[in-house]
Amino acid sequence: MNSPLGGIALILVAGAIGGTVLAPMKLVRTWKWDHAWMFYVCCAYFMFPWLVAFLTVPHLLAVYPLAGWKTVLITASFGMFWGLSLALYGIAFDIVGMSLTNGIILGSSVALGSLLPLLFVPASKRGLGHSLEITAADAIMLTGVLMCTFAGDMREKIQSHAMTRARDPRFRKGLALCILAGVMSTSFNLALVKGQPIALIAQKMGANPLYASNAIWSLSVATGAIPSILLAARKITRTRAWRGFWEGRAFMNGALCLFMGGLWITGTVLYGSSVKILGTYGAVIGWPVYMSVMIIASTFWGWLANEWKHVTGLPVVLLLGGIAVQILAMVLLGRFQ
Repeated sequence: MNSPLGGIALILVAGAIGGTVLAPMKLVRTWKWDHAWMFYVCCAYFMFPWLVAFLTVPHLLAVYPLAGWKTVLITASFGMFWGLSLALYGIAFDIVGMSLTNGIILGSSVALGSLLPLLFVPASKRGLGHSLEITAADAIMLTGVLMCTFAGDMREKIQSHAMTRARDPRFRKGLALCILAGVMSTSFNLALVKGQPIALIAQKMGANPLYASNAIWSLSVATGAIPSILLAARKITRTRAWRGFWEGRAFMNGALCLFMGGLWITGTVLYGSSVKILGTYGAVIGWPVYMSVMIIASTFWGWLANEWKHVTGLPVVLLLGGIAVQILAMVLLGRFQ
């Protein structure tokens, strides 16, 4: 697995898991969105990252002072920016659905999340030809993402007409939130890049190189969980709905959220390991592939959840064409690596 091909394969698995994370949310019953989202965020972005980090990184709490507080602060700050995008993600998901939300948010982050880390590649290793090849592949992938996004927008219009229901008045607002969240979500990848000194110290402290980045995730995503937790808590308090956690299918709902959290941290750990395997261009090449596979996986689950019911013709052709274009871009990035 410690080869470029193994690294790409690991990213494909990580993306497939990442795109599946929110699918079980459709099975959550009786809880309001804020209850489910808050419980999920606490599990996925706070509890599990620290649990995994403590299990895989020896002397974890001693790593951060040795890495330097400047590095720790920068990594946490990128985590907070990502967390703000996460809060927007939760709002947009409730408005426009799983496949369209993931398509826009993940798609908006493809190019930026790949090209910004390229700036941190040493100049001696960053040739103009390499940069142009990666940029071209990212552009192809972004084209595929936009095709899926347009297909999702057409799907919404068709379903609104076919099911004789009014289009959600918040729909355009939801699209805007998706785009903003997508741009901000690139901070997730930048936290991994700028937090590398933490991973290096973790290795010196005895951590397996493949798991050393867990020391970065535990810090950045736990910080990023704060905005979503506070936002959900504010809404639940305002509606006096804290008792809602214990009503209805509380045990089943909690189990589903725990399962989603487990999926998320699994995909994240695998992505961090794959970036390490891929080396210099790991974050540059890995990010667009990771995002694109997540889009394809979430679209698949959205299809199974009947989000594309009553939809035929051009939207479906655009959707399948967009997926094919993204796969082509993955192949090009894989060949470059």
